[in-house]
This record gives sequence, structure tokens and C-alpha cells, in this order.
Amino acid sequence: MRIGVKPGQWGWSFADLRASWRAAEEAGLDYLACSDHVSAGPSGSAAWDAPTLLAAMAAVTDRVTLSVRVIDVTLRNPLLLAGQLTVAQAASGGRLDVGLGTGNPGLAPLHHGAAGIEFPRLADRSDQLERCCRLLPALWRGERVTDAPSGLRDACLGPTGITPPRLTVAASGPRTMRSAARHADAWIAVCDDPVAYERLARQLDAACRAVGRDRALSREVQIPLDVDELATARALLGRFAAAGADSAVISLPAGGPAMVRRVAEAVV
Repeated sequence: MRIGVKPGQWGWSFADLRASWRAAEEAGLDYLACSDHVSAGPSGSAAWDAPTLLAAMAAVTDRVTLSVRVIDVTLRNPLLLAGQLTVAQAASGGRLDVGLGTGNPGLAPLHHGAAGIEFPRLADRSDQLERCCRLLPALWRGERVTDAPSGLRDACLGPTGITPPRLTVAASGPRTMRSAARHADAWIAVCDDPVAYERLARQLDAACRAVGRDRALSREVQIPLDVDELATARALLGRFAAAGADSAVISLPAGGPAMVRRVAEAVV
């Protein structure tokens, strides 16, 4: 199983984030993730922009995969997002893994309200995810893209020379599962229960059959982890592996680089 960590980034200083990225690479973890928070948390803690943060992660690491878990596509213009992620992919030497989703129902309305962007209905969010899964790879390939619902007219990033980043889709419902099955290299679900994760994985299998997918789709789980859970972390990851996960990203609400090292010691 590939194992990564997601430090912060609400409540983390930039210095702590940077030190944590270095600690993760030095400790032998496989990948690093960041969140997509565009506005300060309810307690007023700092918000760090995800696409820009990925480029900063690239500057202080050499080996680990860099990921965002996950970008809320309903907050982002596809052309502008594709351009930002192109820079991160180039800066990292091709180590980027882009996670896409429809927004956390608990947090997304906060971000939308702060940005003055209407929070769409679930059906509309699912439509936007499907479009983004199609549009981003086309833009990364240097194609010219016109898409009326997204407002794109002859949009093109030109010959950037990058390899399109790996695409991971967060999905738990039928429509988003089908988007993952059609377009993604990997699927991710936020889950702390291996039994529930296995049920979701079976739904993903059904979605893959429904769209006729005949290539492998990697499966990832994001789990929260506190200090008092470190002793049982390895066993929990084993249960998720048995449920079908081949990657796990551990979300760390606090702790800085010391916590990253403790997690690595517990699970690597």
C-alpha cells in the first residue's frame, strides 16, 4: 500500500508546512497532499491556496508524489485551474496527482459565500465535475477547448511540454462514481470504516461495468488520524487494504513535522 500524509493546512504556519513536506520525504512516505481551502477556517486560521501550495511543495521535495485532496471544481474556472496545475506539474518534474471533487457539503458553502460564488445544487456540481474531468486533460494536452457551460471559447494553454498529471476523483454517489470510472486514474473516498469503504468500492466496480471501463482504477482512502490512534494505525491500514484500497492518505489536523515523523514510524 502506498501511504501519504495531508498536513493541515488550516491552523498550520507555512514554516510548519514546509518542514512537514521535507519530513515526509525523508521518512520514506510515498506522497504528500494538501487541502483546497480558499478562505480562513471558522476559528480564523490561515488558508493556503492549493494550486500555489503544490508548486511550493515541489520546490522542497525531489521524490514524493504531490497531490491535492481534493479541489472543489465548483470554485474554479477550468482554464485558470489547468494553467495553475501545469506550473506545479512542470515545477515538480511530473510528480503531480490532481484530486477533483464536488466540494465538502459542510465546508464548501463557507468557501462559496466568502468568494461570492453561488453554491450549486448537487446535480449541477456533479455536472461540473464531469466537465472538469474532460476539460483539464484536454487543456494539459495543448488542445483548443470550447465548452459553453464552462464559458470556455477556443481556450488553449499551448505547447507546455508537460505530461498530463494523474487524475484522482472523489466520489461516493452514482453520478460521481461514473465520472471516476470514465475519466480517472484513481478513485478516493474519505472514510474511517473499512466495511463502509468496501461497500463504496463495490459501487465503484458497478460504475466501471456500467461505463465499460476495462483498465485498472486505483483506489485510495483518506483517513483522519490523531496522536492516540498511532498504535493501531498499521492494523487499520491493513483492514483498508483488505477492503480494496491500494493507497491511503492520512489527514493530520495538527502536530507539524514531528507528527509526520511519528506517523511514518508507525506505518512505513
